[in-house]
Amino acid sequence: MAHPPGAAARLQRLSALVAIVLVAIAVGFAFGRILVGHGATYRMLAVAIASGVLAWLTERRGMLVSTLASAVALLLVLGWLAAPQSTWYGLPTIETLHTLGTLATQVGAQAREYVSPAPATPALLMAGSIAVWAAVFSCYALAFRAQSPLLSLVPPIALVVFADSVLDDIERPIYGVLFLLAALAVLFADSLRRIRGWGPVWSPSGARDRLVPVAGRNARRVGVTAVALAALAPVLVPGFGTTAVLDISRFGSDNRIRVSPLVSMGSLLSEATTGDNPQVFQVSASEPSYWRMSVLDVFDGNTWEARNDEGVQLQGTTIQTPPISGTTITQTYTVSHDLGFGWLVGAADPTDISINHDVWWHPASASLQMDGWPDEGETYQVTSVRPDVTAKSLRTASVPDEGAAEIALPADIPPVIADTAKAWTAGATTPYDKVMAILSHLRSGGFTYTLDVNYEDDSQALVQFLQDKRGFCQQFASLTAVMLRSLDIPARVALGFTQGDPAGDNTWAVSLKQYHAWVEVPFQGYGWLSFEPTPRFNDPAATWQPGQRSLPTICEGGPQCNTGGSKGEGTKSPHGSAPVKGSTFNPLDVGGGPAATAPAPSPDRTLTFGTLLAAAAAILVVIGIAIPIGAWVRRRRRLRAARDPRAVILARYDVFADRARELGWQKAPGETPEEFRRRLAAIDALGEEGREPLSRLTATVIRAAYASPEPDRDAADGVEEDTTEVLRRLRDMTPLRQRLVGPYRRN
Repeated sequence: MAHPPGAAARLQRLSALVAIVLVAIAVGFAFGRILVGHGATYRMLAVAIASGVLAWLTERRGMLVSTLASAVALLLVLGWLAAPQSTWYGLPTIETLHTLGTLATQVGAQAREYVSPAPATPALLMAGSIAVWAAVFSCYALAFRAQSPLLSLVPPIALVVFADSVLDDIERPIYGVLFLLAALAVLFADSLRRIRGWGPVWSPSGARDRLVPVAGRNARRVGVTAVALAALAPVLVPGFGTTAVLDISRFGSDNRIRVSPLVSMGSLLSEATTGDNPQVFQVSASEPSYWRMSVLDVFDGNTWEARNDEGVQLQGTTIQTPPISGTTITQTYTVSHDLGFGWLVGAADPTDISINHDVWWHPASASLQMDGWPDEGETYQVTSVRPDVTAKSLRTASVPDEGAAEIALPADIPPVIADTAKAWTAGATTPYDKVMAILSHLRSGGFTYTLDVNYEDDSQALVQFLQDKRGFCQQFASLTAVMLRSLDIPARVALGFTQGDPAGDNTWAVSLKQYHAWVEVPFQGYGWLSFEPTPRFNDPAATWQPGQRSLPTICEGGPQCNTGGSKGEGTKSPHGSAPVKGSTFNPLDVGGGPAATAPAPSPDRTLTFGTLLAAAAAILVVIGIAIPIGAWVRRRRRLRAARDPRAVILARYDVFADRARELGWQKAPGETPEEFRRRLAAIDALGEEGREPLSRLTATVIRAAYASPEPDRDAADGVEEDTTEVLRRLRDMTPLRQRLVGPYRRN
């Protein structure tokens, strides 16, 4: 039958669109796994589909025009995803370009520091979007412009393989199967453009032709067999699931332990808690302390960063810092593994350092940085001063005017944070009491320490944390510092390690899971003092806050005290451990939970909205798969139960009526086969090719149901052929939308 002009071109265009959308879906889902959270995956999916659709829309334009259109669209997408605050009603501005340029300089550092899956920071989100966009766009150009379908699969498959190589997870063949289906769609679309050789692709449907791309029977068999073999063959290959001979996920790695004070801590702590937890260093000191690496005092609403300063190269061992009177603490550090960072840890307020390297002191970030990276076995010595201060003396001390930097907050901080800070500190009259009031609420106000959280990198995440009351040290420290600044109390976030695990007399072994964040607040005459807002954690050197050695109560009768303790009776820890009296130190395993002397907290089994949504989606998928499978099984059982020709004919008619109903041509209750035939025969689109087998089918069914002679086997076989032909005609004249919407009665 002749086809309308342009019909083949429309089919080719439609098949190309379907193919590139399948490629985009496969790449978006597979590559999106390298970032934390379903939101990042959905963004990668949207970026991939947008790139593919744009490539399809501009195919008939010149390559230069198509590329320029793609570049402009990519700039819009990057502005929306990575720098939305810099756009003007969604349109990129000069500030957007500057912001994207700054993010581009951060990609390399964050890619080195993060453990996959990494948080969806603006820099990594920008890099991932560019990679996905370019892979899908180049796939379409190579497949349908250059007519190189096999070569076109290289860019997208590179991203899929990259995601699998950097994620230490169980094998997930579903992503491979999804990509294989997309690859077959690309090859199928290319074959239609070349020779149209995969079987009949047209079927007339009455007054007008409809596009019904149907691969031939052999092509379908080849496709299904190829996908099945590709998905199952790796399981049968010896060595499946074992360590690779060449592990490209570690290619270029020097096996150094890497941490950074400029990036999120969640993925690193999760990796250390559930996987490899190497020892970073051992420290020998007269008393334990938090071992500080750096401080962050600039908050832009999304992240905390350290102020830039060039630093001062130490000419000797003395560090020029404001003099503070107190107890001298000498620490000797022994590096346990090769380290991939140049920060030298030490107790707060260092005054001297002895090391066989050039060292710079950075006053703005209170950090010591060496020229190069410490190697395993290296040692160095730091001398620090712990100020002689008590809670009583701090109540009479004021906070110094440290300048605008230490109290600065962006304008878009949600007001609920400041309002909550004021409510929590109502009745507190001194800066110290306000600090302790906030700590009291966070440590004993129903807040839970857990790594099983997923917050975005923005100030709204602090509001979410305030509502959920679940998070780890990063959320506790950040919220505390923002609250204090909202009360005009200088505050900054400190990063480093907790004291570690006892490893001998006055020696502590510090591992990667003890990477930690806390808060520092300055007091006149005492300098910056550390405060611990995270439940279950205690800085043993901080004698001026709850749970420490010389502070018997949390507030000594202040109006915000709600721990139930009284002066001289000690303070009970939030998890019910023994009171801390006098100079007794309550040993907590700050790296992952209370020590053996403290009961472990009960696991959090709260169902989140995301969990419920995922469960609902899984149930819908199962139902969507189970319904057609159940219908097929029911029909097969009905046919197999029929033994004699009469029963076979009636059973096949029942199956015919059931399948016609699914196509939207429902046999009404009480309607006879003849009435049903007349209603279907009145449809012009059925044609004579459909009316003739329908009439034979109806006559045979009526004779089998009401005539006394037993039908023969040929009549039963004829019913099978007639039902197949009629159903094919009904399927051809039924729009795809109607098949998906569901059956309804047609008059």
